[in-house]
Amino acid sequence: MSARFLPWLLALALITIGFSQLDQYNVTWDEALGDFFFGQRYLSFFTTFDARYLDFASDPYPEGTTPDLRRSYFRMRPWEYWPVANTLAAATSRVVAAAGLADPFDGFHALNLILGALLVVAMYRFVERASSPLAAAAAVSLLVLMPRLVADLMANIKDFPEMVFFSLALLQFFRAYEGASAGGIVASGAIWGLALGTKANALFLPFIVIVHVIARGTEPWEGKERRLGLALFGAAVTGVLLMFAAWPWLWADPIARLRDNFTYLAYRSGHRPASAALIGPWTALAFTTPPLTLLLFAIALPLFLRRAIRREPAAVLLIAWTAVVAARVSLVAINFDGVRHFLEIFPPLAMMSGIACAELASGVTSRRAARAALVAVPVVASAVATLRVHPFESTYWNAFTGGLAGAQRRHLPQSSDYWAASYRLGLRWINENAPRGALLVVPIAGHAVDLVAPLRLRSDIRYVHYPRGGGPAAAAVRMQQMQKLARRHPVYVMFVPRRDWATELDTDCMRRLRPVREWSSGGAPVLLIYRYE
Repeated sequence: MSARFLPWLLALALITIGFSQLDQYNVTWDEALGDFFFGQRYLSFFTTFDARYLDFASDPYPEGTTPDLRRSYFRMRPWEYWPVANTLAAATSRVVAAAGLADPFDGFHALNLILGALLVVAMYRFVERASSPLAAAAAVSLLVLMPRLVADLMANIKDFPEMVFFSLALLQFFRAYEGASAGGIVASGAIWGLALGTKANALFLPFIVIVHVIARGTEPWEGKERRLGLALFGAAVTGVLLMFAAWPWLWADPIARLRDNFTYLAYRSGHRPASAALIGPWTALAFTTPPLTLLLFAIALPLFLRRAIRREPAAVLLIAWTAVVAARVSLVAINFDGVRHFLEIFPPLAMMSGIACAELASGVTSRRAARAALVAVPVVASAVATLRVHPFESTYWNAFTGGLAGAQRRHLPQSSDYWAASYRLGLRWINENAPRGALLVVPIAGHAVDLVAPLRLRSDIRYVHYPRGGGPAAAAVRMQQMQKLARRHPVYVMFVPRRDWATELDTDCMRRLRPVREWSSGGAPVLLIYRYE
């Protein structure tokens, strides 16, 4: 088989396998709060230009429209939800649902499969030119088989799309810069605009470009330096304009609303959640990445530093990319939820690791089959790690912690299904096993069930909202109400164990009751369902 077809086959495999597994993942924490709501509203606006869709307190949809996103708790906080990925996801959802291929929520997640396939092809071509087809295959395989990245691929329509747009913009910039193509650089700015319209992490991409230009010099643009400057300026303007055009909420009062957005960003950067929720980015990276991939990266980093010092083009880009993202997460951001807030570091990590792996294999043997077998070792190790925790990839912790069970013994933050993607399996069990007229209570991330209940919960089972806060007196009242409900109805309590969001209800269940159904990973609980008595 010709190597030129391999990236397309890998991309097709990602879409095919991923689509077959969409029904294993629920709507996740942040998606249920607002991503789905704003994606649907912005898509409706762009397809009709009806201003009613930008009045987020109203309900301009016909009665019976599904999904019913009025249940989105953050619908009145548009400054928190950038528009590009969720609008594209809403468009994908409409196509997929209209074709009868999946329900509207799985249709939202299908966008990530398309974006992931695009990244596979672009990464493969970059590494193939910089090294070899074997290195390219290793790089993309190491990336898409990392357990934590699989979790975000399948059920995260914010961080994963931003990583893809961020990466595509840089790869396009590199190709245009080395080819002295002004139009290509402007095109990279347009892709950057998509990243900028998805998440604020993209604000740091220009620093990578600046470092690359300074380190490389203007050699590819000798005699065309003015043209290069105009192209970079055009890319910046194009990106900002595209982000603005994609966000209709800004249009009515751009200055005030951008100020609201930046105030929110400043708060998120400076606000420290409870210490139980915080985990250092490098701790998270070291404990949630397959060990062989980490080893390859440790070998590759000094190798690429030396090459960058020699101003080898690909090495300069990859080191600049890694260094800027590393500086951001070390100096600016407060980290929680594992590694999802700095996914942009994984493409260069995988590309450097893939190249190092292929070069090490070539140094060991000249036989093609033997080299391929050696390269397959870390790839297979990642695949095995993912399969062992599927579909709970967000619960992956490597051997350095003793797996999920070891992470929970050490009380490492978010050592659980922290985004509640596993509720999809819990709902399926409830539908199959709960008696008629049962009640379902979800004390942790209940909004992720509330949103999908009209489509995914059996019609005779009622979801009961469980409020939080109010101190011990309010907690006592809530428990009394639960006891009254349990005397009149079969009551099921479903939750993912998460210490930093624990309530009196899930604490009571774990203290004195036995679960009627438990899902675990590596001997540690992931999702629990109790019959409340």
